[in-house]
Amino acid sequence: MARGQDYVKAKALEALEATGGNRHEASLLLRVWAEADAKLYKAMTAPLLNNLAALAIQRAVGRADRVGRPRAPIREAELLAAIGSRNGQSMSSTRSVASPPPQGSVRHKQAVTLLASAYRRKPLG
Repeated sequence: MARGQDYVKAKALEALEATGGNRHEASLLLRVWAEADAKLYKAMTAPLLNNLAALAIQRAVGRADRVGRPRAPIREAELLAAIGSRNGQSMSSTRSVASPPPQGSVRHKQAVTLLASAYRRKPLG
């Protein structure tokens, strides 16, 4: 473990000891200590800094793309054609076109026939 993380672990254990094992209070205490101790603050935030920087860039780029690009209007005819098409995607589909299910095996067909015969309506009388 890096020296900075050793320092964070030691301070976390110290906070737990100071709060009698209460994790919530220990986390609040550790946060207060981090605001006062630059070394602790840097050690706690260093592992997250790369992801935070990437997130900031992603958000900045994402907003710029949305602002500069107008949406094309949806035509009613295209919308109705897409809804009514049997070959179109469903709301839950992940493939472009839903293919029919594969042919069942002989054993499967026998099992289905046996089940169907068990549930046939019996003649009244």
